[in-house]
Amino acid sequence: MAQPLHPPGVYIAEQNAFPNSVVPVTTAVPAFIGYTEKAARNQQSLTNVPTRISSLGEYQSLFGAGPDTRYELSASGDEAKPFALSTQTASRFLLYYSMKLFFANGGSDCYIVSIGDYHQMPGLTDFDGAYEENGKRHVKGIAALETEPEPSLLVIPDAVLLGPEDCAAVQRLMLAHCAKMGSRFAILDVYMDENDQNQPDTVQIVQDFRNRIGTDHLAWGAAYYPWLHTSVTVGEDVLFRHVEQGQTLLAVNPLYQAIMTAIREKLSFLPPSAAMAGVYCMVDNQMGVNKAPANISINLATRPAVNLTNEAQEDLNVPLDGKAVNAIRTFPGKGVLVWGARTLDGNSPDWRYVSVRRTLIYIEQSVKYALEAYVFEPNDSNTWTTVQAMISNFLTNFWMQGGLVGAKPNDAFNVAIGLGTTMTLNDIQDGIMRVQVMVAVIRPAEFILFTLEQKMQQV
Repeated sequence: MAQPLHPPGVYIAEQNAFPNSVVPVTTAVPAFIGYTEKAARNQQSLTNVPTRISSLGEYQSLFGAGPDTRYELSASGDEAKPFALSTQTASRFLLYYSMKLFFANGGSDCYIVSIGDYHQMPGLTDFDGAYEENGKRHVKGIAALETEPEPSLLVIPDAVLLGPEDCAAVQRLMLAHCAKMGSRFAILDVYMDENDQNQPDTVQIVQDFRNRIGTDHLAWGAAYYPWLHTSVTVGEDVLFRHVEQGQTLLAVNPLYQAIMTAIREKLSFLPPSAAMAGVYCMVDNQMGVNKAPANISINLATRPAVNLTNEAQEDLNVPLDGKAVNAIRTFPGKGVLVWGARTLDGNSPDWRYVSVRRTLIYIEQSVKYALEAYVFEPNDSNTWTTVQAMISNFLTNFWMQGGLVGAKPNDAFNVAIGLGTTMTLNDIQDGIMRVQVMVAVIRPAEFILFTLEQKMQQV
């Protein structure tokens, strides 16, 4: 060490006592993509600009309120139900009401990507791609999120507006994006036709979903079924916006009362992905990312669109092709519960469970950002020892919080780094530092077997 060129005296040289540490990444920050009433801040457009918000009030100030949804009313010829309502597709948008579900179920910080307003017809190209503006190329939809490192979930309720085929195309893009980024997880809705007046055919609906979703990147997403009837508030100003005497009619005309009730129910009929995003956030914040987001009640949900039985759920949960669909069910005295915790890669022993996939994302991303401090550091034993201690300390803390299984840290994880262990001389000469981490992740108890046996009477 060079001698300091100072006059004689006493000088202080501080030394770092602690090595760098792994800072845990956030796991409960969804990104929502969809259509909004407006998209502006201080007269600057926010269209296709990922924007962080933390409340419904902030959403409303930047992106506006709900759409002016319109319905076609026709006589049904059935005395028991004398009319039929069908939604006019061009006026139906779901993001605003879905955000209400999200915040009601524990959601907080999130990103919004507005891909257009309520004056345009929903189209597949809005959800991912690029466009030219003022001679510059811009990306939109899913692609706009590639420069944002924070979002950990991807949710697109408005995808179901496109119809079954284009909805599946958007969902395949969601899975591919999450796999490419390696830092986020997709929550998918099983497509349902909300204008279908018949009893939903669960077997056919789920089979169509599985056929369309493909076989790629299935470990990076989970699907939920069925849609939800909710108590999302729809103000009287929405229902009577174009009916001056609406209040009078509502009071004296039973048929009008029935029509308004049906409209309110249709407006509040929503896909479950936004509610599930809120559930994920609540579970992460209160119990940790290692806890399965299941056996949790869904706020504002009055009932699922289909009452699933144990027999009906059997094929949803453990199908032969592994494309598990997580059920939402009603239980007496408990309400509407999430009753599934599997990814779409249900045949994989590694990535079968949502909590396992998301726990590994959490560990990978946390360690990745911590290791960036060691880029260009000497690839020698001193650096290896520091890196090993840093990761081990992080995993020990995670184990103490209940995130890993094992009676002691050595049973819960192992961190290996070094010449002859994870690296060869060629690796070192090529500037490669290899770190191998093995973790024992907690898996949920999906099937609890209870055995009851009579004991012989003692005399």
